[in-house]
Amino acid sequence: MISKRLNRQDPRHFVDIQVQTLVTVSNNFKLDFYFYQFSTNRYQPSFVEMHFKFCDMMQFDTIFGSAMLTAAGGQKCPYPPAFYDLKNMTISYVPKNFPFTKGRIYCNGTLTEGGATKDVFRGSVDLEVKTWHKTKRN
Repeated sequence: MISKRLNRQDPRHFVDIQVQTLVTVSNNFKLDFYFYQFSTNRYQPSFVEMHFKFCDMMQFDTIFGSAMLTAAGGQKCPYPPAFYDLKNMTISYVPKNFPFTKGRIYCNGTLTEGGATKDVFRGSVDLEVKTWHKTKRN
């Protein structure tokens, strides 16, 4: 995963993710997002959690799913085994009343095959929510 800015005038950060899947990914892959708030100099668990079956997230979620679907070129589920290069992802929609502006998102991915569930992915990304007013220059 790589985080970058496209230019100095654009305050948004973009994320690139390169991933190789070894099995077909559909709703057999589940993602759990846990949001931690940065407070008193440490990350503390918050009440915000999101749990998705992968294809449902890609189709219906307006926060993570829409960014990933756009980066995947609109390709629909299921995703066959392949190398995927998701470029320039950014989250442009954050609910107005989101409870904090600085934190960390932990993500766990589990895969269910043949009735058995196993952990296949764990990661985290730090976040900072800022208000950005689009102008003609950006």
